[in-house]
Amino acid sequence: MTDDEAQRSTNLADSGPKPTGRPAGQLESDAAARNGDIAESLALDAASTPDSERPDVTPAAEPVAATETTENPPDAETKADDGGGTGTGPPPSRWQFWRRGDRPKKHKKAPWWELPVLIAVAIAVAVVIKTFLVQPFYIPSESMEKTLHGCPGCSGDRVLVNKLILDIRDPHPGDIVVFRAPANWDEEPTPKAPSNPIVKGVRWFGQLIGFVPPDEKDLIKRVIAVGGQTVQCCDAQGRVQVSTSGPNGPWHSLDEPYIYQDSPWDPRNKPGHIVSGGADQRTFGPVTIPKGRLWVMGDHRGDSADSKYHCIEESPADHVCETTNTTVAVNKVIGKAALIAWPPSRWRTLGTPPTFKHLSDAAIPALGGAFLVLPIFGLRRRRRRL
Repeated sequence: MTDDEAQRSTNLADSGPKPTGRPAGQLESDAAARNGDIAESLALDAASTPDSERPDVTPAAEPVAATETTENPPDAETKADDGGGTGTGPPPSRWQFWRRGDRPKKHKKAPWWELPVLIAVAIAVAVVIKTFLVQPFYIPSESMEKTLHGCPGCSGDRVLVNKLILDIRDPHPGDIVVFRAPANWDEEPTPKAPSNPIVKGVRWFGQLIGFVPPDEKDLIKRVIAVGGQTVQCCDAQGRVQVSTSGPNGPWHSLDEPYIYQDSPWDPRNKPGHIVSGGADQRTFGPVTIPKGRLWVMGDHRGDSADSKYHCIEESPADHVCETTNTTVAVNKVIGKAALIAWPPSRWRTLGTPPTFKHLSDAAIPALGGAFLVLPIFGLRRRRRRL
C-alpha cells in the first residue's frame, strides 16, 4: 500500500462514528427525539437497554414478583377504583351498585285521630252488618237438641242468622228461624239485664255489635207449616203430617231423623179424637195456619215450649187449638239460621231437610228476584218494624 492510500484510510476512520459507550440504537433514539417522535424514541430506548439496567423490571429469577403481577393484574385496581373503593381491595359485588340508592326512608308518624276513626268505622260496619245482613245468636236451652247444642253443662252453640233472605222470601217449611217470642210464651228462659251501670253499658255495647244476647226473649225453632197449610199429628207411625189442600188432605208425613226424645204418644189417639187424656203429648190438630203466621216446633220434642206445646196446654181435652196463641207472626221473625259458627268442632251449615222440599213455595229465580226485591227492600223493612 502506498503512502497516499494509507493516508486516505486514516481519514475515513477518523470521520466515522466515535464510540460513546451507548448502543447503536441510542443514536437512532436521539435522532427520533430530535424529529419530535417521542413514542418512537421511548420504544427504541426500551429495546436497546438491557433488562438488568432497567430499574422497573424484576429479574426473572425472582418468582415472587412474577406471582404478584399475575394475581393482581393492572386492571384490578382500575375496577376497584371504578366501583368507588380505595383501589386496594377486591372488586365490589355487582349488587353494590343497586344497594347504593336503597337507603331507609323516614316514615311519617300517624296522626293522633287515626286510631279513633278506625275504631268508629269498625263499629259502624259491625252495626250495619248486624242490622241488615248477619247477626250472631247464642243457644241458651236444649229445645233444639241435638241439631243445636244448648244442653245443661255443655257449651251452647253460636249460630249466624241470615237477615237478608227475609227480604227475598218468607220463611219456608224446614227452615230454622229466630223470632221474637209471643207475649204468652214465657216458658223459655229470659236473659236478665244487669243492675250495675258499667256492666249494663258494656252489655249494651255488646248487644249493639251482636256479641251479647239481647235482653228481649228471642227463640229459635224449626218451621213445620206456613200460612195456608194444615198440620196435625199423628199417622200410624206417630209422625207429623202436613197438608197443602186443607184439613181433608191429602197428607204428607214428615220424615224427621233429627228429632231428639220425642214426646209421649198413644197410638189409640187420632187427631181430633183423644181417648187417653193428658198422657198423650204428641197428638194434636188438625190446625190450619192463617196467612202471615208460622207453626214452629223444636227438634227436642219432649222439652220445647213450641206451637204444639201451647196447643195441648190450651186444649187438654181434644188437643184442637185456636191459632192466635199457638203460631208465630212472620213479621216477628228476625232471620234464618244459616250455620253454626262456634265452637269450631261443630262448624256446619243449617240447610232444609229433604222431607220439606215439596212443601216449600216455588223459589224465585235469582235474577228476577233481585229486580223484584230491590225496589221494595226498604218498604218490607219498615213494615216488619211496625
